[in-house]
Parts: sequence; C-alpha cells; structure tokens
Amino acid sequence: MAKAMIGYYAHHHGAGHVTRALAIAAHLSGQMTLFGSSLPSETALENVTLRHLPMDYDEKTAIDTPAGLHYAPLAVDGLRDRMGAMVDWFREHWPCLLVVDVSVEVALLARLCGVPTVYIRQRGRRFDAAHSLAYASASRLLAPYPIQLEEPDTPAGWAHKTDYAGSISRFRRSFASGQIRPHHVTVITGHGGTELTLTRLIAAARRCPEWQWTVLGPIADDAAIPLPANLHVQGIVADPLPWLASAHVVVGSAGDSLVSEIAELRCRFICVPESRPFDEQQSVGALLADAGLAVHCAVWPTAESWPFLLDRAIRLSPAKWESFADGHGARRAACAISQAAQESLP
Repeated sequence: MAKAMIGYYAHHHGAGHVTRALAIAAHLSGQMTLFGSSLPSETALENVTLRHLPMDYDEKTAIDTPAGLHYAPLAVDGLRDRMGAMVDWFREHWPCLLVVDVSVEVALLARLCGVPTVYIRQRGRRFDAAHSLAYASASRLLAPYPIQLEEPDTPAGWAHKTDYAGSISRFRRSFASGQIRPHHVTVITGHGGTELTLTRLIAAARRCPEWQWTVLGPIADDAAIPLPANLHVQGIVADPLPWLASAHVVVGSAGDSLVSEIAELRCRFICVPESRPFDEQQSVGALLADAGLAVHCAVWPTAESWPFLLDRAIRLSPAKWESFADGHGARRAACAISQAAQESLP
C-alpha cells in the first residue's frame, strides 16, 4: 500500500517548535521533510530532510493583516518564496500531509492546495476567527499535552478531533542522575522572549542566601552590577539537562517545551508565565497549580516572597507528574500523524 509523504512546518519563534518536531520525527517509520526558518544546519535523524525557508519579514515589512488572519503582510519577498517552496513540495510529493506547528496561514495554504493537515494545538483562549478556521480546516488536531490539562472551555468539536499525545520532551527520566542538590535553584529562560531581568534575580538571591541560584538561557547581563556569591549566570547552554535534573527547585515560564521537560524529569516547579498572546502561559500555570504540579506566580514575585515560595515548592510531590508524563508523548504523536497520513490517502 502506498504511503503519504509527511511534511512538517515548525515556526521560527522560540526553539520549542523545532525541538518538538525532531522529537516526534525520531519515532516516525517513514521520511519527513521539516520546513522552517530557524532549523539547525543538520540533523542526525536519517529520516528527516531539512528545508530551510526564508524569513517571512524584512526591514520594510508593514503589518497590514486583514481580519480573520494572523499574519499576511504585502510585498514581502521571503513570504512569497517560502509559500512557493511549500507549494512546490506539495506538487512533487503528492499524496502528502502537512503537520503545522504553528501558523494559521500555512495551514490554510495547504488546505487550499488540497493537502490535509494535522494542526498542533496551542494553549490559551484561541477562539478567534483565525484559529477557528485553521482548526476547522485540519483533518486532525494534535495536543502536545495530556487530556487532564485540556483548556476548560475547549469546544466539543475541537476535543473530538484532537489526539492527546501528552508531554513531548527531548529528555527522558532515565537520563537524570537522580542526585538532587539540596537548596539549589535552576532558573531557565527560553528563546521566545523573557521579561526576567538580572536585577530581579539579584534581589531574589540576596533574599535567600542559603540557596544557590543558577540561571540558564538568554538574559540581559550588566557587567556593572555585582552578583551575590550565590547567583551564577551560565547564559545559553547546549544541554540544560544536568541543571534541571539536579535542581531542588526549577523556576521558569509555562512554555510547552519547558513544562514537558520538567514533567518528564519530575522537577519541583515554580511557574512564572511570560506574557504571550491568548494568555496561553497564564492558563498553563493555573492548570498546573490546580493539579498540584507547580507553584504558580502570575507575575515575577517580590524579593520578600521568595523564601515562602521556595518552601512551598520543596513540599511539592514529584510523583504527581507520573500521570501527566510517561515518556511516550513523542511516540503517540508520531503514531497519530502516521494514522492521519494513511487516512488521507486518495
């Protein structure tokens, strides 16, 4: 029986979309073409072909998007070229299916070309016209989180066509050493943008001198500000696993990738959501707190709050993550995509 070719579009904002795509691809039995504007230069996965796309904006881009879409500027060469590259691929590799993580406009491009899509669900209140159209046009929806953490107001029609893969992490619990360093905090920021400042971290570390603080990820550093002895700024690291797995407490945002990694590693978590569209991170933080999986802070806490918050965090039970992350999310996602591709065959 013939197989439908699988394409996968990964958005360039942050690193999580590409990380998730490669984690899923590792469990696909067939070939996958990965499209994106922030892909790595190469991949060790033999079944993945990387297709680097030009960026969809330039210095002259004027944002003038009509109602019902999210991003459709006029006269941008990169946007036209990237859409053309995907259309060419559709024609050359039919029958095919496109996984979209994420872009309403890419999903609609595929549908208008008669190509079925699997659209990756995002968190928050995404009831706007553009998301509703993208979800309606998709053959299947894929949630990179367990059904227990579904948004409470999700329409029944969306839930019915959603495959709940569960947490999708590049890490496995078995990778961790199991050695927790008491009174060590790992603060991790992502590539999607952060409101965290060095000044805030210094204030927190000084208020908790008995704790060692390590900061991973991009953050504006000011060499003129002296750091307290218990605060260590590592910057961007290739592999945060050693710091996450050994931390007594992890402090971070509510981005999908980080939450999935924390769930897999069974970390005690203080969740401080970043500002994102559709309140997606605030929603995740609240759901995690309601499930007893994290301490949720809607905004960055005052320095005086940190001793109390860390005390609350160390009382969390890492075992509670067991029913939310079993290490097989990427495999389930790959199976759902393969099934959708097979069902899409003409």
